[in-house]
Amino acid sequence: MPLITNFYTGVSGLTSSQNAINITAHNVANVHTEGYVRQQVQFSDTAYKTYGNSKVNTMQIGYGVNTARTLHYRDILLDMAYREQSGRENYYSMKYNAMDEVMTIFGEMNNQRFQKNMSDLWSALSEVGKMPDDAVARSSLIMNADAFMTRAKEVYDDLFSYQERLDEKIIETVDKINVIAAKIDNLNDLIQGIEGPDIEQAMNFRDQRDLLLDELGGLINIEYSEDHNGYVTVRAEGEEFITKGGYFPMGIEMRDGPNKSTFVTPVWPHNHKKGEPAKEVFNFDVEISTSKDNDIGELKGILQSRGRYTANYTDIPHIGASPKMEDYTDENGVFDQAGFDAAVDQYWNVDYPAYEKAVQVYNTTVGNSPIMKVQAMFDQLINGIVSTINGFLCPETQTTIPAGTQLTISAGTIYNQLSDEMKAAVNAAGLGSAFNAEGIAENDFTLTLAADMTVKTLDNIGEDSKAHYGMDDNKTPGTELFSRSDTSSRYTVAKGSDGNTYYIYNPYNEFGTESLYTLGNLEINKVALDDYSYLPFSTKDGLVDMDFAQSILDKWDEEFINIDPDNMTPKDFKDYYDYMVEIIGNDGYIYQKIADNQNTVVNTIDNARISFTGVSSTDELTNLIKFKNAYNANSRYINVVADMLDTLINRVGHW
Repeated sequence: MPLITNFYTGVSGLTSSQNAINITAHNVANVHTEGYVRQQVQFSDTAYKTYGNSKVNTMQIGYGVNTARTLHYRDILLDMAYREQSGRENYYSMKYNAMDEVMTIFGEMNNQRFQKNMSDLWSALSEVGKMPDDAVARSSLIMNADAFMTRAKEVYDDLFSYQERLDEKIIETVDKINVIAAKIDNLNDLIQGIEGPDIEQAMNFRDQRDLLLDELGGLINIEYSEDHNGYVTVRAEGEEFITKGGYFPMGIEMRDGPNKSTFVTPVWPHNHKKGEPAKEVFNFDVEISTSKDNDIGELKGILQSRGRYTANYTDIPHIGASPKMEDYTDENGVFDQAGFDAAVDQYWNVDYPAYEKAVQVYNTTVGNSPIMKVQAMFDQLINGIVSTINGFLCPETQTTIPAGTQLTISAGTIYNQLSDEMKAAVNAAGLGSAFNAEGIAENDFTLTLAADMTVKTLDNIGEDSKAHYGMDDNKTPGTELFSRSDTSSRYTVAKGSDGNTYYIYNPYNEFGTESLYTLGNLEINKVALDDYSYLPFSTKDGLVDMDFAQSILDKWDEEFINIDPDNMTPKDFKDYYDYMVEIIGNDGYIYQKIADNQNTVVNTIDNARISFTGVSSTDELTNLIKFKNAYNANSRYINVVADMLDTLINRVGHW
């Protein structure tokens, strides 16, 4: 081989060693750079020159070494595992944070704050039960009932406010996801521009892109792949997100839910038919679990913690408690066998498939949302307390008012608050003109019933009436302790031509056609608040009914309803509240343990990644020594060749 060829061989070794030293130095310089991945040079031998053949093999001479490529040390499987598990950690961390915030709202880490309001209300009821004619006891009942309702609404309002804060966080997270997508898309183009002509590897840009994929994987469930050109495409929640043609930004739409709640919903604006709403990013109609591999992503955790709407007690499905024999036994010990048997038959004729479907809907919507679940349970508790007290003070019954009866209805009556039966009777009599444009009767008017009308009324008609009366001068019946803030009165008062005064129940509320004693529209009754003498603790004759006042205390200790479909045992108010707080604490503990376990998993995977991709100062120092020695060796080889050339040229005279 000519000496000049040897010279070039030595230069190739020198150059390759220099490249290796440069890469090693680059690694050392970035030992603390976030997301930096260790680089390593890969060598390849150059072409061989054949100068003869032997009986054994072809005689060849190598022309040196080339720097074939620079390796980017990453483990694809570790990257995928890290992004999936960090997304799962963020999902459960968000749900734990939600439960922790709920406990803070209640102020019940030690079962003290709201429980005290309940205890104070019960104590006030106890004092009225002992002395219903005592002005101080009735005044105390009003004040404690007002404090109870004020605190209950504070809790409910704080839960809603937290939903609104999470609403803002959802918007921020969606914006963050879109920003990351835009950066990945831009890096795709930069990487292609550098690597496309096969000039060099865009290592630093790849590091940046991988770091962004790590971040994106923590925010939303992603699938991704890299093509042979180095372009990464991403699917988010099964939908195309980042493609070769660019990326499809995630959008936000305001979606109305039940109970007048309106929250933001992440959607895919690019994936819907004209005239139809955009497809939602997440499907919460399916079970969310690790086994289904869909409990991933901070955004999903925030969204599910907030829930789809503001829940109330009507969201909890109930099958009802089985009849109890004691409920069909009178004070004399006489058992109503026929009534009990009828109740048993009715109980077993419940539409169980419909109930099971309702439970499934509950579990996938309300039950999976920490805030909605607490809203529904808490509202059910308050509804139970309010309904029990009001139902006791204002007992109602079904009354049929015969055709031909003339009902005199007072000015100020609101049309929309009338029951459906009353509206039908007014319309049939052609008395729509009795109400002005705002739907309010400006004057008294008389309604003559064209047909029998069955309505829910205060039980104040007949000898067996159960209604009690206030201690005011007019002996007013039917004054409730708690009222709906969206109705002016519990009843429409109609004086009948038959001599009876009918207190016809107003079922209207702003959330629907049924009466709802829900925290969304509950308050202390202003009539009772202004004058506690209206509380109905006396007979029509004005006598104090001690038995009536005392019996309300028994209602406090009665088992009124099961807390949710997973616990079919009815509970009294105190046990219900204690169990609700226990559920909140247990759910929070479960979410925390899962999040902590996921944190351990993520750290383990990340440590494995770092051990593979991270820069080791010790290893790089070893490489520096190795490549320095190789550089020096090639340098000495070149010097030897140079000396030989010098000898041939200057001493021999030719080469």
